[in-house]
Amino acid sequence: MNNKIIDIMVVDDHVMLLHGLCLLLNAEADIEVVAQASNADEALEQVQTCSPDIVLLDITLQESSGLDLIEELLALAPQTRVIILTMHDNPQYMQRALRKGAKGFVLKKGLEEDLLYAIHSVMRGEVYIHPSLLKTYIPDSGKSELPDHDRELARWANLSKREQEVLTLVARGYTSKEIGERCLLSEKTVATYRSRGMTKLDFEKRSELVRLAMRLGKMG
Repeated sequence: MNNKIIDIMVVDDHVMLLHGLCLLLNAEADIEVVAQASNADEALEQVQTCSPDIVLLDITLQESSGLDLIEELLALAPQTRVIILTMHDNPQYMQRALRKGAKGFVLKKGLEEDLLYAIHSVMRGEVYIHPSLLKTYIPDSGKSELPDHDRELARWANLSKREQEVLTLVARGYTSKEIGERCLLSEKTVATYRSRGMTKLDFEKRSELVRLAMRLGKMG
């Protein structure tokens, strides 16, 4: 993206969340919140004024649905990309949002972990869907499938937090004893998490795990 600042408009009728989102996003060196809106009318007015790179759009707005707003926003600002930001992990909402032109579907329950990744993925021209909903995703005919990176992210998300923690350390070269000391686990328990995680990923070799961890940015 050549260090371009990503202009963001946030549309959400929850004042505290709106404020928190703006603080989170403005703390990033390559992101700037250029507009805020709490309802459909404000959003349509603001998108024409600032033509943001991305609109973060809540589904539940005052007296309207964010899903119904997607096409209107894109008609006024065709170059803008819409990412749905919602509490609803409903596959039907996700499918409807994508059909209307949204490029991302992020759940608020994983906000800090997923949102920045989703923004950068969408700016690369990809579609981002929260990992828990990937298995329900059915691409429209003639449209591209999700990138391999997002599919790998979904596989990783199927691991438990402990399995992710252990496998990340395995990929980084830690021994079972060292992992046990860091995570306050016995070596036997570490081995169990490692084996179970590798089985879920369908990996047999550590080298496969290392390549996945590198692609997902887990090695730093």
